Amino acid sequence: MAQSCYSQSLDSLPIKELNNEFLKGISARERLQYLKNTVKLDSLQLSLYKDSIVPNLKLQLKDSKKEMICLNTAIEDKNYLLKIYRYTCIAFTFITIGLLF
Repeated sequence: MAQSCYSQSLDSLPIKELNNEFLKGISARERLQYLKNTVKLDSLQLSLYKDSIVPNLKLQLKDSKKEMICLNTAIEDKNYLLKIYRYTCIAFTFITIGLLF
């Protein structure tokens, strides 16, 4: 009787250890995700507060203003080109219709 209890406890001991190791692995994966998020946030904060926040923001504002001006001029150029194409197509349509009749 004692031997069967002893063997049962020996059989269940590795299973308990495996379960404990699985639980440690699960908690380690959860901590890993938390630490990855923390690293991302810390690197973002370091990039923002590296020297000081005001000069960095002023520099970013200047760059964004330049970029907005460039994009607006590109959009205006494209719109002007589209108008030229539109009026050219309309003119060619009227010329073609005039030549047919």
